Amino acid sequence: MNILKINGGKVEMRSTSGSLIRVVGNGDAVNAELSRDGKLVLITTNQGKVEIRQETGSLIRTIGNGDAVNAKFHENDIMVYTKSGKMELRKDHGSLIRVL
Repeated sequence: MNILKINGGKVEMRSTSGSLIRVVGNGDAVNAELSRDGKLVLITTNQGKVEIRQETGSLIRTIGNGDAVNAKFHENDIMVYTKSGKMELRKDHGSLIRVL
């Protein structure tokens, strides 16, 4: 299983030994998380966007409305934490399930 490290806004995917595999994203990340199966990377940017990317780095889609401060995988879904203190539960393809 690979690990993610944020270095100067860049998301570095590294092996468990620490060697660099690839850089993922555009260099504006404030948080990143790898899915349980290691196939998806969830990146929260400094503009408040949440990006879903393949492990290869290819952008699948951007979700939310630009007010995210953090995002995490929640089982098969995504929990987006917003600036207003709300939490948005979203499907892995981005559609809103509910606001908590």
